This record gives sequence, structure tokens and C-alpha cells, in this order.
Amino acid sequence: QFVNCLEAEKLVDTILQLLSTHLQSDCKEMRRLVLRGLLTLCKSPFKAKRMHSLTESLMELLKDADGELVGMTLSVLSKVLLEKDIPIAITIALQLAEALLPLFDKDTTQVRLLSIHLFGDVIVCVEKEEKKHLKTCVHQSLLPLFYHLHDE
Repeated sequence: QFVNCLEAEKLVDTILQLLSTHLQSDCKEMRRLVLRGLLTLCKSPFKAKRMHSLTESLMELLKDADGELVGMTLSVLSKVLLEKDIPIAITIALQLAEALLPLFDKDTTQVRLLSIHLFGDVIVCVEKEEKKHLKTCVHQSLLPLFYHLHDE
């Protein structure tokens, strides 16, 4: 049983390493396929925990112009970062909060909603003593959030 667990961990790590290289591909369809695979892998909490190593690469995809790709990326990030057993590091929270702010103004409603929800969840999941570091970013987000609330 223990050997099977080790083999499963190695297999998941190998798959994630392979997907990570294709996540940075110039081919938009390849990135979409990788994100679909990651969404499937995220269904398992064990695999979602192992995917933390992809956080930086996923945050880079948030800059893409393709709304569908960004929406899929937000879904993967939500599942990976909001895994109950793992606190969100303040450095990741700050980077993600800054990356999410421009998405509040995207044309795609799905991207706007996913980014706003992920932003709120990240703020909540950061350790209490670390929240003071997010204060500036939260203040910058209030006006755009107010406008979107007023639009709805």
C-alpha cells in the first residue's frame, strides 16, 4: 500500500511537471488542453495539493487576452489555492491580488465574477496577522468593486 502511494505521488508529480511545460506553450489550444486536464486533476484534494507548484505559471496566464483561457485559469487557481488544509502564503496572496485587480474590468462576465470571488476568498484565507500586508491592495479594489456592484 505504501509503495503504491509513493508511485502515485511520483506519477502525479511527473504529470504535473509535463503539464507545466505545456502550460507555457505558445499554442493557445495546448494551454486550453492543459487547463482542462488540471481542472480534472483538481477534483482530487491530493492532486490539488500537489498542484501548488503551478501557481506562478497559472498567474502568468491571467494576463492572456483570451477570456475563456483566463476563466479556466481562475477556476484552477480557485481549486488549488483554496484547498482547506493549506494556508495561502502572503507572497502568493499579494501577487494574486495584484493580478486579479485588472480582471475586475474584463468584458467577460464570467472572468469578472470568478476574479472577484477568488479575490475575496484569498483575502479571507490569508492568516490574520498577514492581512495587514494586503491592506493597500484591498483599498485599490474597493472602487472597481463598488462600480461593479452598482452596475449589477
